[in-house]
Amino acid sequence: MTAAILRKARHVLDDPVLRRWLLRRIVGLEPPAPNFTMGAPPYLGRPNSSNNEQLFPRWTGQKSVQRFSPVNGMVKIDLPGLTVDVSSDNPGALFDRDYPDIETLLAAHRFAWVPLAGPGVDIGWINAIWEAWIGRYNSDRNGWPWHAYTTAERAINIIDFADRFGLPGNREDSVQSLSGHAEIIRNNLEYFGEHYTSNHLSNNGRGLLRIGVALGIEEYAEDGAKIMIAEAGRIFGRSGLLNEGSSHYHLLVTRNYIDAWLSAKKAGIEHAPLLKDIAERAVAAVSGLCLPGGMPLIGDISPDAPPSYFAFLIGAETDDRCWPSMMNEENRIAVTDLVSRVTPVSPDRLSEDGWHRFGEDDWLALAFVPPDGWPPMPGHGHQDLGSFELHDGVSEVIVDPGRGSYADPEYSSAEVHSGVMIDGREPTPVNRPYYDDEFRRRVIPHKPEFERTRTGRILRSYGLARVRGIGKYERQWWFKGGSVEILDRIQGSGKHRIERRYVTSTDVQAGDGYALLSANGRRWRLRAEVTPTVKPATRWMAYGKGRPGNVITFGQTEKLPFQGKTVLERL
Repeated sequence: MTAAILRKARHVLDDPVLRRWLLRRIVGLEPPAPNFTMGAPPYLGRPNSSNNEQLFPRWTGQKSVQRFSPVNGMVKIDLPGLTVDVSSDNPGALFDRDYPDIETLLAAHRFAWVPLAGPGVDIGWINAIWEAWIGRYNSDRNGWPWHAYTTAERAINIIDFADRFGLPGNREDSVQSLSGHAEIIRNNLEYFGEHYTSNHLSNNGRGLLRIGVALGIEEYAEDGAKIMIAEAGRIFGRSGLLNEGSSHYHLLVTRNYIDAWLSAKKAGIEHAPLLKDIAERAVAAVSGLCLPGGMPLIGDISPDAPPSYFAFLIGAETDDRCWPSMMNEENRIAVTDLVSRVTPVSPDRLSEDGWHRFGEDDWLALAFVPPDGWPPMPGHGHQDLGSFELHDGVSEVIVDPGRGSYADPEYSSAEVHSGVMIDGREPTPVNRPYYDDEFRRRVIPHKPEFERTRTGRILRSYGLARVRGIGKYERQWWFKGGSVEILDRIQGSGKHRIERRYVTSTDVQAGDGYALLSANGRRWRLRAEVTPTVKPATRWMAYGKGRPGNVITFGQTEKLPFQGKTVLERL
């Protein structure tokens, strides 16, 4: 209790925008959050619990019973950021460990490691660990193991496994447990009003749909399909991109809607065509997130599956551990057909939702500029307005570092992004669910602008104008053949500490007024008016897994207005 109070107090002390909102709220100038009934989206309402006893679940999947052989010895289980050894003497020990990150524990309970295991794992281990889980957690349906999102993910992963190899565990126990999974999800939908409902609710719907189809319970399947269709209007922008500020989460949710369509089509649910339309729009937006060297991991990286698991969606090389290789042939063909015949959405439409892909010659960049100037809320974006990823052909030069853990606030801050900070202030304030649009406009009265020019792009941002003495900020990218010039302009008055940062996955050697970058036999020089400092950082490739990178900072104290140029040139 004391720790929670201290943590909240630090948030208030460290955040002048939050202090401003609290003072306005105390004197009645800010309205309370709109009324809503938690867990009851208005298009669905509350479940009729009196009908639960009348449900007769039956397994409709693979009819033949797989004989799961007893397991002996040890097996390695890959969890987000950690590989653990599990012994056949105590398979349930997977859930007993003291994990340093709650997401690692939740991944164990979600059986998120099952689809990632690939064809080499002895399927007897999944059976043994599922039986251990049933024995430990099935009767007491409380706590993190039965959180609605975790419950949905676990049910889907077990159903997918069962469709390939047969239902693990005792058939009756497993069917009754999966039915209980649906009941838990339906009674605990993650609806938190119009201001704080995220993609979790759509995945609650996916869980209900998949369980309902697998167990022949039409009520759950119908509710699940309704939720997914309604929530698509909330979580996707007009371009078809997920509006939560994360490229990886867009792939994850795109997979979810393809998965829901396949299940609804199999069951003959009338909503299947509409689910397919939503999936197609999401697929059509994927190419706009890709650069020649791969897809930048802008925003958070989900612990549910590594980005490489979705390589098929971005046209990268796949293997038998990537989705959708584990599906049956009919579904693989359906997915391949859907993805291959979708026409990519236009860059202008993507720009409307804040995703800008631009460049000249072999230079190509991707930047996310939230349309209202605030990191998405709810969402998985970072304090990175003005940041970008830049490739020179297939070589990554300037990168977005992603984030390797939700417990690590550093990688969501501007200090590890390729943007500008002034007096330690980030280019956008922290967004919070209880801020309404009117308050946000009071703090940032003008939306950011991202203008196309003959030679590149210009970003105009007003987020730093919330700080006394600072006005409009501009960043201009100018592509000039073998180089890229980045011009930063800051309006205002007085002296301020200005830091221009660039994150790179290359090796870096600092010099007088420049940094030499090298990777894969290629070299670049990054130069400005002052000598940079270089700090090691991690380029996250998956949740909890990364490789070395560097942050190059050009820092100086200058009187505003300020104009500074950074030049990146090939050598």
